[in-house]
Amino acid sequence: MADSLAIYVHFPFCLSICPYCDFDRQASGFSRIDAYLSEVQRELQQYGGEVVHSIFFGGGTPSLMEPVQLATLLAAIVARFDVLPNVEVSVECNPGDADFQKLQALREAGATRLSFGVQSLDDSFLKLLGRRHSADEARQAAEWARRAGFDFNLDFMFGLPGQSLAHWRHTLEQAVELQPHHLSCYLLTLDDKVPMGRDVAAGRLVLPDDDELAEMYAASREQLAAAGYKQYEVSNWARPGHESRHNLTYWRDGEWIGVGAGAASSYRGRRWKNSPVLERYIASVSTRGCAARVEDEAPDLGTRMLDSMTLGLRLREGISLAAFTERFGIDLLTLLGSTGSELIAADVLERRTDRLRVAADQQLILNEILVRLSEPIADYARRATSVSVSAAR
Repeated sequence: MADSLAIYVHFPFCLSICPYCDFDRQASGFSRIDAYLSEVQRELQQYGGEVVHSIFFGGGTPSLMEPVQLATLLAAIVARFDVLPNVEVSVECNPGDADFQKLQALREAGATRLSFGVQSLDDSFLKLLGRRHSADEARQAAEWARRAGFDFNLDFMFGLPGQSLAHWRHTLEQAVELQPHHLSCYLLTLDDKVPMGRDVAAGRLVLPDDDELAEMYAASREQLAAAGYKQYEVSNWARPGHESRHNLTYWRDGEWIGVGAGAASSYRGRRWKNSPVLERYIASVSTRGCAARVEDEAPDLGTRMLDSMTLGLRLREGISLAAFTERFGIDLLTLLGSTGSELIAADVLERRTDRLRVAADQQLILNEILVRLSEPIADYARRATSVSVSAAR
């Protein structure tokens, strides 16, 4: 995938807004969907010829699109890019929007993979999370996806208010029974600006404590491994050969082009994010052929190094030390110095031949590990930048 890139298409429309969600989305403006999709096609026209290994329709709720709309967007991408024959085409899907005929039509339109935002198989928790589907609808959607010939992923959350270890273990058992090719198990994280975050801050909802969360995460690793799923990223497990090629692009610090309102890109040394405001997006693409941006930067050395390490340590394969040296001109272990040595000696980090990774039982504290590792990287980048500036004078 090193010589190819991914494309992300953002569909910001949702029928309702979940109380934990802080993504760019809206539960209005549905009359503008056709106009919006036309401008997404127009935005694509500024690119051309790049080799593409994955296409991901995210949101929002892209399963609200009609199959013909998906087919039209895919045709526009094929017309502008060199799309590989085995391209992975993923669509995020709300289980409550699925029916067998629609899933068949999405498959015929070119989708190869579905990702269902199940979150829980307990109706009381689904209600708490503001989900529009029931547990039975999620089970039915998984069966239809299998019958329609999709690879499919099921997203779940743990660490929910009032959730116990026994409840999470039962959720994992039920998830495995649905025979997904891929499972994502995310720890619930809440911004204090979203409704559920405000409820937790005010004491109206109580989250499990750190020890309970550690037990839930350990249960995920144990039960999914026993069921034949390989953990390849902090929050993701797959049957062998069914890892998400699109998400691996992000974690391996590859390039991707994002189109649509609120879509982010990392391409040719720059990173940017389109305006998430629907009308501003439509107006800017309509008049200029490219989207108005709310962020646009060329990351500095420290940011590039830190991102490469941060993303790589999310993966069970870890970071290639040789690739890091080739890219940045310095050995990573030398760069991390005594901090890295201490974490290796404490069995927090593991060196496996040419790779450095986080120990399996330490993955839940990855953020704390990264805080420690970021300090020597920031120090090196400041010194390197200072030398570079001085030499230029």
